[in-house]
Order: sequence, then C-alpha cells, then structure tokens
Amino acid sequence: MQSEIGYGLRKGVVALLFLLACLPVFSQPQPEPEREACRRLDSLFQEMVRKKHFNGVMLVGDAEHVIYQRVSGLAYLNGRQRLHDRSQFEIASVSKQFTAVSVLMLYEQGLLDLQDSLQRFFPNFPYKGITVWQLLCHRSGLPEYFDFALDYWPDEKRPMDNADLLGILERFHPDPESNPDTKFSYCNTGYALLALLVERVSGMPFRDFLLRNIFEPLEMNDTRCYTEPCQIASLRTTGHRRNKSVYERDALSGVLGDKGVMTTANDLYRWFFHIPCLIADSTLQKAWTAQHMDEDTCRNYGLGWRLSCDEQGRKLVYHGGLWNGNHTLMLYRPADQTFLLFLSNWCNGAFQHRSNSVLKIMDAMQAKKINTANVK
Repeated sequence: MQSEIGYGLRKGVVALLFLLACLPVFSQPQPEPEREACRRLDSLFQEMVRKKHFNGVMLVGDAEHVIYQRVSGLAYLNGRQRLHDRSQFEIASVSKQFTAVSVLMLYEQGLLDLQDSLQRFFPNFPYKGITVWQLLCHRSGLPEYFDFALDYWPDEKRPMDNADLLGILERFHPDPESNPDTKFSYCNTGYALLALLVERVSGMPFRDFLLRNIFEPLEMNDTRCYTEPCQIASLRTTGHRRNKSVYERDALSGVLGDKGVMTTANDLYRWFFHIPCLIADSTLQKAWTAQHMDEDTCRNYGLGWRLSCDEQGRKLVYHGGLWNGNHTLMLYRPADQTFLLFLSNWCNGAFQHRSNSVLKIMDAMQAKKINTANVK
C-alpha cells in the first residue's frame, strides 16, 4: 500500500485554487423572506430553550450562506463556561460521513475498489464474503462491537483503538448477526474497520489522514478527533445524561471511524458544502443514493448517510448521532439546498421532532421569494 496520498490539494497553486473555489460565500443583508424565516426560526429556538432546555447550537442555511445560527447553554452543566460558536461537540455517528468520504477518496485514486474483500486489507480477518461496499452501507452482518468488545478487554480505563478491535474480532470471532449482504443492519463495527482500512491503504493513522486530507484543506480549524486532546480550554465541552450528570467514558471512546470527530457548527457547514472539492459529484451522488433495494426508498441508507423524505416526498440526506451524552442531527434537502444542524451536549431530547418545523419555515421562505420575484 502507499505510504502517502499525494492529492495535491495542499500544494502550491493547486492549493490556492482549491481555497478560492471552496471557501464559503457569505451573503449581503438578508431580503425580507429570509428575515421573516429568521424570526420564525428564532421563535422555534427560544421555545426549545424555554420548554425543553435545549443546550447547544442550531444552524440553518443553504449552499450560499448561513441563514440562522444561535447558541444556548453551558459547556459543563455544573460550571459557568458558556457555549459559543467555536465550542467543539462530539458528533457521534455523524462522524461516519468523514469515514465514508475518506474511503471514497481512496476509491477515486484507484487504491481500492468498493467490491474488494476485507481479506485484501486484513489477511487474518475471519469473516468471509464481506466487501468494502457492505461496510459502507451496513450489509456486512458483522456483530455490533458495543455488545462484545468490553467482554474481551482487560482494562476498561485504557482506551481501545481500532487495531485492538480488529484483534478481538480475529482472536475471538464473535458470532455474526447474519450472513453478508442479506439485509440492512446498522453496524458501528463496519465503520471502525473502514477507518482501519484507510490507515492500511494510506500508510498513516486515520486521524492524520482526516487532518491532512480533509480538515486542513477545508480550513476546518476547530475540528479534531477525540483521541487528539483539545489544546484550547474554552473550546471544550462534555456530554451529559438526561439527569445532567456527566457521561463517564469507557474504553470504547478510543475507537474511531464510527464516531470520534469533535467539531463545531461552522466547521460542519463548511465541510458539507465543500465535499465536492474532495470527491467527484458523481461519487457524492452515489453516496446519497439508496443502496438497499429491499428497503423503502424513504427509509434507506447510502454510503455514510441515511436517506429519508419530507412530507412532500422530497429527498432528505441526513444522519443523527448519539454518544456519551452528545446528541447531533445533520440534515440536507437537495431540492432547495436547505441545511439543518443541531449540536447538543445534553442528551435530553430537546430538538427531537423539530426538523419538520424548520423545513416548513424554509418552504414558506422559498414560496415568498418566488412570489416576490413574480411580482417584480
């Protein structure tokens, strides 16, 4: 395998062109339909804070700019440090899209094929007939490592990494949930293996691959992996249970790929709309295409993203995350490029069932824009 990936995005004139093409574009003063949408979004936000005690960040935008963003609450519920727009949240399973794009970058470079068997990368892997594609779309049938890994780990206070998890799979061979490619079954084990696969192919630790090929080129300066300590105290947050207690971590937090990215709302907005700077649009559209012919198209999974539909049947690309008291939702509607993000470090369900309300507000904004244009 190669020891370094020479994408060129970090070098010379190519890097400059990349930044010119991919830095966000911010709008001029908002037109009246957007101002009205902001008033309604703010009313929704204030209601979540007042009635549901929302503790976190809400961001709504589109491909051109952020339309609305507000922050409320504390980095530590028993402290005084308030959340702000650079506070870093652990985004749990929303991290999977970074893993998927990393694999797709290597795929576009011809360094792997989505139909490759895992034995190409892990010769001693005991589960046969599993491909890279099956890991990406959750059809591997592998057992969920949350259910077995700690049974074989001698010290719960010492973090387990991805290589440790592979060792457990190879040595103890826990029973699979099903045969490969027989059904959709969401599996964190698969994405932990994909992160390790990126390491094997690129020749660098997974967190370094993300840093060099995604975070740095996109200037996601407030994004890191959980295993890389935050050097700025004012950016740190911690997750909380519903009863406000701090969520104590166990050894599984050291495994990356299925989770483990720490980031901010602004960095996630920047990331999402500049993925086409990293992979071809055709590859991205494949990742946003339903992969499970035996599942409903409005309740499906692509390659790193969940797929659904709004009340009018329009496609939604989204992912949620829940881990150690952190709760995240990222949602995108391609029809009008609406982007919605909730980040919270208090798992109290404060923003559940609110995405539909946001989409309706954005629908009303778009309708007013069309009416205004028609009048002119």
